[in-house]
Amino acid sequence: MDYSTREVVECGSATIINCLPEIGHETAVEEIIDGLTSQPKRISSKFFYDKKGSGLFEKITALEEYYPSRTEKAILQSLPLCAITDCSDVDIVELGSGDHSKITLLLEKVPAASLPGVRYFPVDISRPALEASIKELTCMFPGLAVQGIVADYIHQMHLVPGDRKKLYCFLGSTVGNLDREEAMAFVHDISETMNPGDGFLIGFDRIKEVRILETAYNDAQGLTAQFNRNILNVVNGLIESDFNPEDFGHRAFYDRECQRIEMHLEAMTDVCVKTPFTQEDILISKGERIHTENSHKFDEEDIRMIAGNAGLVVKNIFSDEREWFSLVQYGKC
Repeated sequence: MDYSTREVVECGSATIINCLPEIGHETAVEEIIDGLTSQPKRISSKFFYDKKGSGLFEKITALEEYYPSRTEKAILQSLPLCAITDCSDVDIVELGSGDHSKITLLLEKVPAASLPGVRYFPVDISRPALEASIKELTCMFPGLAVQGIVADYIHQMHLVPGDRKKLYCFLGSTVGNLDREEAMAFVHDISETMNPGDGFLIGFDRIKEVRILETAYNDAQGLTAQFNRNILNVVNGLIESDFNPEDFGHRAFYDRECQRIEMHLEAMTDVCVKTPFTQEDILISKGERIHTENSHKFDEEDIRMIAGNAGLVVKNIFSDEREWFSLVQYGKC
């Protein structure tokens, strides 16, 4: 992949390639305005992760109520890396990398003699989060070759390097943020870039008791509420609007029919939002909601259906004892 025409930033011993300008600020503005002027209103969950949002989410993952992160990490700690990939001359591509705590658990399993042959490509839409993660990771693994890519991996899969054996990692059940059709299309797009011998390790949050699911997204400390409201600060920066996050309440609940947690921001009063990108103010009535995130939950039938649709095979399903969470190893047919 030729990155010579793109912005390259030095990050310690690593480099970061900024590919977001290929999509451009204008596209982000159009997407946000379209969502806020639709019925019902929506903001894509990818806009959660500015520096403050990433920091809040890191705190959320440490909460007692938020089981996905600690459950997934426990699975990663017990995962036999040799069953996932041969560590010699492999590119590990982590999509939506965020903080490095999970990929660290995998990298610690790489034999020291094999580390020089491993290249790590973290891909994330948040440059600050990527920079912070890479700086810490290169200190922990000084022999590891790292090249970060700032990109929207949903729309920029062509930016992923393709000249060596690859292990894609899509952790944290981030696939659950996509609609079912989007998830199948995304995994299919990944499959199209894979060669025989490549691997794909993907996290799925499993269907479970509603009380457990809803408590995870309505924590007692209110961190998830802060995280949800902060998306309006990100939007203010992008479309020069004047949202007051305190005008909105956090709502998160499980939809049994769709098998997903939904997160919304509910207007606590009538709200009038000004932005230079619309001819008229954006009016939000008291009680009206802005949909900010879905978090779909999956059973084994879903996991196998997604694989089959993408021309992939399920090689392994690694789960905790309660089967609350699964890491699934997909392979190319």
